[in-house]
Amino acid sequence: MTPDPFAPGQEETFDIKGTLKNDIITGDLLGIAFINLAEKHPVGGPLIVDICSLPGVTCPIKAGTTFSTTQKYIAPGAEELPKSYAIVIAIEHGNPPDSVALACSAAIFGASEPPAVPADLDFWGFL
Repeated sequence: MTPDPFAPGQEETFDIKGTLKNDIITGDLLGIAFINLAEKHPVGGPLIVDICSLPGVTCPIKAGTTFSTTQKYIAPGAEELPKSYAIVIAIEHGNPPDSVALACSAAIFGASEPPAVPADLDFWGFL
């Protein structure tokens, strides 16, 4: 994420890279969001895109192939951010409630006791 640390209310650049264990096909989603950990909902609007619609991406992407994309996202303003939140990047196959997580990464802020991310937090539950 650039800049790091992020600047509230400003555009952030997320460089997302990894090698997945499953194929990525049309309809698989990439999501970026700031999540209020106490209330279990996004802060501001999440970025959600069909991976196969991204410029430069050709689908299907076979399992074992390195996936890479750069996405821009405007961070919530400082006044919107709760005391405890996470920045989450997730890749999902299918649509809730029948979706399957393919990849997920989270950075936790303001939480001091484990587990910082509630076990029942469903990133895609707000779609």
